[in-house]
Amino acid sequence: MDMQATISVTGRIFKGDAPAVINKSMTALMYKVVAFLERAVKARTPRGVFGAQGGLLGSIQGEVQGKGTPTIKGTVFHGSKHGDVVEKGRTAGKAMPPAGTLVRWLEVKLGLSEKQAQRIEYVVRRKIAKKGFAGAYMFERAWTEHWPYIQRMFEQEGFEIAKELSE
Repeated sequence: MDMQATISVTGRIFKGDAPAVINKSMTALMYKVVAFLERAVKARTPRGVFGAQGGLLGSIQGEVQGKGTPTIKGTVFHGSKHGDVVEKGRTAGKAMPPAGTLVRWLEVKLGLSEKQAQRIEYVVRRKIAKKGFAGAYMFERAWTEHWPYIQRMFEQEGFEIAKELSE
């Protein structure tokens, strides 16, 4: 799951000095928006086995592409193999999670030894397959909850650009 926003600066209005002014301003704004959304997603991300040192939380990052071009793209994404499952949840009645994937989680969350965790992992995997679990929707919630604020950021920046170009 990732979030993307794209700004394109093409058309008649973008003649003369305007493209450079708009691109510089929008690039700076895109960096601010991406950093803001990255923090918002991380704040909503469940803390797993590795916490901030790794795992899902450590894999969430943002990037801005296209700096200096007519199309600037900001993305907030994760690099975890479990990220989509945490985001969207797991439907009841689906296949069990792969063997071995919950051993470390069981050790940390329940304080079990590795041997104990390996013994009960099958039962936990079967329960997840049978009952499923709700998603955290950290990306979706960050975007929908903060969209009005982000929209105001872009509107304010548009006002500032218009003011700068009219001087």
